[in-house]
Amino acid sequence: MTFTVDFWLKKKRLFPNKGELPISGISIRNEIDVYDKAETSLTGETGSYDAAVFPNVIRKREIELIGKVLKTKRPRMILDYGCGGGWLSLLLSRWGYDVVGIDASIGMIRRAALICHEADFIVCDAMRLPFREKIFDCMMGISILHHLNLVKAFQELKRISSAESRFVFMEPNLLNPLSAIGRKLLPMEQHTKEEKQFLPEYLRAAFSLANFNLERYFALFFLSFPIARLCRIARVTPHLSLIRIITFLENIMEKSPGVSRLNSTIVAIGKTNG
Repeated sequence: MTFTVDFWLKKKRLFPNKGELPISGISIRNEIDVYDKAETSLTGETGSYDAAVFPNVIRKREIELIGKVLKTKRPRMILDYGCGGGWLSLLLSRWGYDVVGIDASIGMIRRAALICHEADFIVCDAMRLPFREKIFDCMMGISILHHLNLVKAFQELKRISSAESRFVFMEPNLLNPLSAIGRKLLPMEQHTKEEKQFLPEYLRAAFSLANFNLERYFALFFLSFPIARLCRIARVTPHLSLIRIITFLENIMEKSPGVSRLNSTIVAIGKTNG
């Protein structure tokens, strides 16, 4: 595959020294150190959650949403923005899409490149992307924006996106009470000092100011994340019946106006109006 980028890094030159990474206005050094040390599975997932609730409730629902977005119009090239260990790049590549994954963590990029040979990966700062203008017609980011300066991030995403490029972002909701308790009592290995959860109104306003057109904006998962975290720590594998109950309850909470606002994951789907 040929990609029109300014400084294309072939796979043998994906891993510059940390001192060579372009760093933006806010410090990401601690973020890089934390994620360089994070464990990942053979499917590119970090080891923060269990192997039952997380894949069968959380990832399953996220993948369903991503699949629906891609069915509306097949993108030419997808940016996996903050690709981590590569689980999403692997999924999209298996679906037959051309994918480029970026991440500031050299360790994460190395693991992503090992598990996903079809996509290309670049070590870089998400707020200083090494691409030409209007190159991507789809951008996806799972839990990446809350690590960034939104003004700089959106400027870069707008610059590299083609006219009406599709986007999907999923970010942590500050209003979810269970997540707040979990962060205090059961902090994850990947939590960093710099990351900030979003109030839904704040993130919506940021998209609007960046001239990103939101087509759908809602929240998911009131219960699933803390349960998946507890099961991981306790080394418990929930029975299939419990997973079905959790799925049923999450579906109800997704459709309940009063509760849905408190769900733990904000989902933003739309176009960039480039």
